[in-house]
Amino acid sequence: MYEISSTYKTKNMSSVTNTYYYGNDVTYQNGKYTLVDIISSSNWSSIWNGELNNNHYTCMGGTTCSTVYYVYYTTSSYMYYIELSNGKNINNGALSDLNNNNKSSAIKEKIDDWYYSNIEQKDYSDYIEDAIWCNDRGILQFGGWEPDSGSTTSYLFFSSIERLFRGHRLDLSCNKKFDRFTVNNENGNGDLDYPVGLLTIDEVILAGGKWMINNSFYLNNDNSWYTMTPYYTYQTNPDVLFVNTDGSINALGVKKVSGIRPSISLAPGVEISGGNGTENNPYIVG
Repeated sequence: MYEISSTYKTKNMSSVTNTYYYGNDVTYQNGKYTLVDIISSSNWSSIWNGELNNNHYTCMGGTTCSTVYYVYYTTSSYMYYIELSNGKNINNGALSDLNNNNKSSAIKEKIDDWYYSNIEQKDYSDYIEDAIWCNDRGILQFGGWEPDSGSTTSYLFFSSIERLFRGHRLDLSCNKKFDRFTVNNENGNGDLDYPVGLLTIDEVILAGGKWMINNSFYLNNDNSWYTMTPYYTYQTNPDVLFVNTDGSINALGVKKVSGIRPSISLAPGVEISGGNGTENNPYIVG
């Protein structure tokens, strides 16, 4: 689940010759933003690679505006920015969205449909536990989303990178309550309609998954499928960690095409009454 309160856009700056002003911060009064601690330039090639790290706000002409633009990523030709209005700034606008769960993703809608058809309507709900499904959105590096010294040529990296590449211990605790997705709000955020989710990258690694090819672990089924763990974002959509067709772990944008594997957790006390868990002889629960 997610929230997007700001409009994401790009602008080709290669042909811009008029002077733009960029502020380190903004003030807001009587429906108008005013840029603070300003630098100016009419030559994009001279400022795109580093000069905006401390000056992310612009009115794209002038120093006051009713809608202000926050520059979070730059290339030699393009400015990537969000629009902020009604007094919002980066801290109470786009960054605060990471803590909100007001909208269901397309994947959540699909697995909710799967649960309703295959569990709810078949009266299997009593066998399912309201487990915590962890969507860890902790941030390791803000990149251009950091308003002070935030590099506009760097990505925003989520904390999963520490566990993938920096030797940090795998973590199943899910520290932030708004990332702990549950139906009931006693142990989690209470934002789910049904107790179903996706595996995290930590769970995949504990099952034998690796960044490089690994065909042998049991979660590899020769198809690609998303986990619930975000990796990084540098434009308008984050890349999410997924398991590739060869069993390797990699990152894929949320608007790309990959499979999903709904996961459920059996309630305490539920017993297996038959089967051996193979494709031709699956477990019988109950």
